[in-house]
Formats: sequence, structure tokens, C-alpha cells
Amino acid sequence: MDCKDLMIGDWFKSVDYNSPFRITAIYDDVVQTQADYQSEIDGNWYSEVEIKDLVPIELTEDILVKNGWRKESITIDGDYANWHGEIPISQAEDEYNYADIELRYAHQLQHLLRLCGIEKEIEL
Repeated sequence: MDCKDLMIGDWFKSVDYNSPFRITAIYDDVVQTQADYQSEIDGNWYSEVEIKDLVPIELTEDILVKNGWRKESITIDGDYANWHGEIPISQAEDEYNYADIELRYAHQLQHLLRLCGIEKEIEL
């Protein structure tokens, strides 16, 4: 993973921590993160994670459903589905696609929504 592939607000995990976190700042080889729990100082908890230790969060049906997409199953020589939501997503078996762009991870969906000008906070 390269720092150019990241955006502030992206959801990730790290090799050391299984809990998801959001990126709040990006540097050359580390990102600053904000956890879901609060500190006594400013109400937030920040830490740093090396970019090489970032683990992308797999995009799943649960994440799509939790964020407002609905599935329309189609069976044509296999298992296909169309997901209707903020943007349409197609699914062939376990692969999600927007047009011909494969979406494997939650942060890729976040980037696509931002590039389309859609302000949506993704829930995990």
C-alpha cells in the first residue's frame, strides 16, 4: 500500500489491531488514526500506524446492506446480483464491481463515492 492510495476518512485495520479505525492524517510512511473510544484530554484517541501495517477491510454484503444498498439477485449461468443504492454495484459471485472497476475493499467504495461527489459516511 502506498500513501497515494489513501484518503482521510478511510476505514482500515492494522496487523496489530483487529478493530477498525479511520485515517485522520496521512504522512509518507505512517497514518494517524482515530479510534472509536474517547480520551480525557480532547474527547478523541489518536495513534499512528505504519502504512505497511494497514489491512484493508473486505467489502461484504453486510457492509452494503448496513449502508443502504439493496440486492436484486439474478441467475444467468451463475450467481449474479445488482445492488441498488447511492451508486449501482454489480456482483458476480464474491466480486463487486462499479462499471468495470473491481471493488474489493471498503476504502475503495469510499473513494468511489467521494469521486462521484456523494457525501456518505460508510458504517462498518
